[in-house]
Amino acid sequence: MCYTVAYLTQRKVKYAKRAGASESEVKELELQLEELTADQPPMFHVSGFAHPRLLCFSREDGPRFDLIRWGLIPHWVKDHMQAVTLSRQTLNARGETILEKPAFRDAAKHRCLVLIDGFFEFFHLAKQTYPHFIHLHGDGPMALGGIRSRWTDPNGGEVVETVSIVTTEAVPLMARIHNNPKADGPRMPLILPPALDEAWLSVDTPIDRIPSLIQPYTGSDLEAWTVGPLLGKHALPNSERALERVEYPELAMLH
Repeated sequence: MCYTVAYLTQRKVKYAKRAGASESEVKELELQLEELTADQPPMFHVSGFAHPRLLCFSREDGPRFDLIRWGLIPHWVKDHMQAVTLSRQTLNARGETILEKPAFRDAAKHRCLVLIDGFFEFFHLAKQTYPHFIHLHGDGPMALGGIRSRWTDPNGGEVVETVSIVTTEAVPLMARIHNNPKADGPRMPLILPPALDEAWLSVDTPIDRIPSLIQPYTGSDLEAWTVGPLLGKHALPNSERALERVEYPELAMLH
């Protein structure tokens, strides 16, 4: 899959309602979000390789939102150089092996929801790429399964919170789009339906149950359309234009 997401921080009410268990909790989370994102500009498209801070929700230490750096750094990393290298390799965590891979094994015990409005994937045709925006019908918040880690930089003692997005096999819609010949099969992020939020977030969920939660999204509300260039000299700026539908005649000929 690609490493590009869209997320609009002004949709705080929708995010809080997705995360809150009661009316009072929703209001408290709305205030938390307001304070947390006061100085955070909306991101309409951003590459994971820029290591942006993503809006995450967890219940491990009580219900809370955090802005966490994308690109997981395991707690056992020894120095800054190793941290930089690994964080570029851990933007995504393959769901089938997160309990086996040393980089993800411990982080799989510390799970969160990565809340976004959608993400981008690229369709490949004749050495060209065509970006697609994938989101939920009705513009509801999309919750991706995330695993997080806390690393302490030995030089200066800075504590860095990082997150990786779990991926799974692609559903037919995503398999048609994610056709990168260099990829190991079509993939997609783990989109969690609300019914699985509690199981994913709960510290009481047995670790050996986690693989059963990592399944392709079966909802019928997943939508995708082509958008303007996101990469290269003609790339759209970080604005709502990045989400606008753009038609490509050469793709229409395929249908």
